This record gives sequence, structure tokens and C-alpha cells, in this order.
Amino acid sequence: MNLSRVILHATLVVLTAAGIPVLQAGEYNAVVNIGAPMPEFSELPATDGTTLSSSDLTEEVVVLVFLANHCPWVQGMDGDLVKLGRAVQSDKVRIVGVSVNHREDDRLEAMKEHAAHAGYNFTYLYDETQELGRKLGATRTPEYYVFDKNRSLVYMGLLHNSPASKRRDGTIHYTEGEPTEFYVADAVRALLAGEEVTAEETRAHGCSVEYEQDQAR
Repeated sequence: MNLSRVILHATLVVLTAAGIPVLQAGEYNAVVNIGAPMPEFSELPATDGTTLSSSDLTEEVVVLVFLANHCPWVQGMDGDLVKLGRAVQSDKVRIVGVSVNHREDDRLEAMKEHAAHAGYNFTYLYDETQELGRKLGATRTPEYYVFDKNRSLVYMGLLHNSPASKRRDGTIHYTEGEPTEFYVADAVRALLAGEEVTAEETRAHGCSVEYEQDQAR
């Protein structure tokens, strides 16, 4: 454990002993750590004309992913996200995309166009309050959060180990070549098999989430 982690741990121990409630941060996330509960949300509008609340999620595994239509890193990863949906979504697994930016090309009407163009096969929500992103400490698009049946966080970060961007000529460029480690898919499969999630946190890579009065980490 490095010095900064030791200091953080000691500080948490002191605060806890003093009866002061503490929300522990992760290695790469300034707000939440593994084991954190999924924040509640209510009637967020979706691109298919419906609304969704956290209480509607009955699946054993829920994957939340923060997206932004304008972001080349989202566009570059759209194909892999759709493949993930085909591979894991079922009556036991639910993927939910979330956009929180206030720029027009990331709002609901633009989200509908993007979802149709990209072939999104999952629910895509717009959270104008930006509260869901803030509560989870999301600062990148795309950024993934996997929750178990108790809605405890078991993984956060990258989809896999080679983020991809869409270039101006329309080609997709993987930063590390073809991906070889599939963090989100592996976490989902481990949960369904009753096994331990081995990779719990990676550093998300992509565009910055554009919070009002930005609180990015």
C-alpha cells in the first residue's frame, strides 16, 4: 500500500472512531469505492419514450454506463457496447446508459438519434439533474459501474483494456490493439456464476463529464 493510501486509511479510521460518517473513495474514483450502494433515481426519461426508476430494476446484475453522444471515445466504443448487450443482457442482466451533459448534442433528442444510429440495444436515459453521475463520481464517458443483486458496486471503470476512439475519417482506433481483458463482461459472468469479481476497479478513459460548476476528479 503506498503512502497516500496509508494516510487515507488512517484518516478514515480516526473519523469513523469519532462517529463521523465517511464515504470512502476508490483508487481512481474520488467519490465511491467498491461495495457502495447504487444511488436511487426516479422516472428518468429514456430514448424509447418511457421512463425508468431504480425501483424498476429487478435483474440480478445491473450495468450503468455514462455516455455522451458527442464524445469520440463513446462513438469508438459504441460497437463494443452493443456487442456486450448482445452477449450478457437477459432476464438476469440489465444494461442502462446514462447521459448527463447539458450541451444540446448530448440531450434527449440528440440521444434518440444517436441510439438509433449506433443500434443501442439497452435503455438510454437522460439525467438533467446530473445527480446520478455526481453520486457515483463519474467523470468520464464512457465509464462503467456494475452492481450485484443487492445493488452493491462490484466493478467500475473501463469496458475492456483497450479504449477506442472514432477518428474523423470514421475509422475506429484501439489504443492498445485488440482488447484482451474484458472487465465488465467478466464481472457480469462472475456474479451470475456466484464467483468473486477479480478486477474491481480500472481508470476510466474518455471525454470529461461536463457538470455544471464542474466537480471532476
